Amino acid sequence: MPHIPIPPKPTMTMQQKIQTIQSISGQSQTAPPPAGVNIYQPNSNVAQQIKDVAEQQARMVLDEWLKNNKGLFQQDTNKLKIRNIHKLIGMAYDERLSVMGVLETDKYYEFSLNSDKLNMAETILLHRRQTDSGHYIMEYKTKTLWLTKDEIDMPEKLIICMNTI
Repeated sequence: MPHIPIPPKPTMTMQQKIQTIQSISGQSQTAPPPAGVNIYQPNSNVAQQIKDVAEQQARMVLDEWLKNNKGLFQQDTNKLKIRNIHKLIGMAYDERLSVMGVLETDKYYEFSLNSDKLNMAETILLHRRQTDSGHYIMEYKTKTLWLTKDEIDMPEKLIICMNTI
């Protein structure tokens, strides 16, 4: 059987080998780096400048996007606000029903119509968001009525629109 030679144990540690290589190439581990040079983060000023430019460009893109899509964030400007909406409570809708309550949510007004005698309850919705054509939508059961701001600016006019639908 052939004999496999065993290599001799290293006489130098890894750290000693690195020091030997550095001394041959002219670098010394104990010598301090030149003034103004950060050996842990080379070119740190360049990295910061790149980061600043990237943040500035990101802000510019975001500003441009917000300018082009400002309608997404300005929903309150087209949201319907009816003054004295609670004056509707108690008003007669027709000979059978009267308005018993008004619920104002972020998306719509909900008018509750009730009758004490016939034990009936109905609901009419008036959406608060304006359509692209400038109208507001009133819904009752499966019927839809498109209204302008002038048609619903007073409680009395609202009752007329409710009767129309």
